[in-house]
Amino acid sequence: MPRRHWLDPLARRVLQAAGQLPTSPAATSPPPAPPAWTMEVNRASREQWLQLPGCSDDTADLLLRLQQGGVQFSSVEELFRLLELPEQQRRSWEPHLIVHWHGDAPPQPAAAPLDLNNASADELEQLYWPEQRLQGLLRERRRGGFRDLADLQERLCLPASAIEALIGRVCFEAKRAGPSLPLN
Repeated sequence: MPRRHWLDPLARRVLQAAGQLPTSPAATSPPPAPPAWTMEVNRASREQWLQLPGCSDDTADLLLRLQQGGVQFSSVEELFRLLELPEQQRRSWEPHLIVHWHGDAPPQPAAAPLDLNNASADELEQLYWPEQRLQGLLRERRRGGFRDLADLQERLCLPASAIEALIGRVCFEAKRAGPSLPLN
């Protein structure tokens, strides 16, 4: 049994508060309890997504469409960037989320997101896509702006690896009116 300090309890607390004595283990607050449940982001079901506070049906459907297309997230931050969640919602989701990458190493994201609905043909070249794929993107974009990564994947028939490489690198703003872009 550890020896107690010879000072009376009040004097001990004063010295501990002043930092002149270490606090006793009983005086420190207990570590936060682990969450009651967790889910693996890259394998979660629709029901699991809907357990998260504020997760809408549309968000769950988007995440399932990406998952069905073979897309994986390499981090929780990547998921939050894609969904553009408010800070409070991020904090409420984070304890429940676990990310495991299945397969080869995940791609590394770039710095500033590229707006695929409004980028010029020259800006789109930073995707390093084959010319045929870029032409398909421009053609589909003229039909209407892309809603999200799942919409892009479905309309261009892109492999999961191409979509994973875009997570955190692209965004989908509303299409601006203006002259149509050349197909160069």
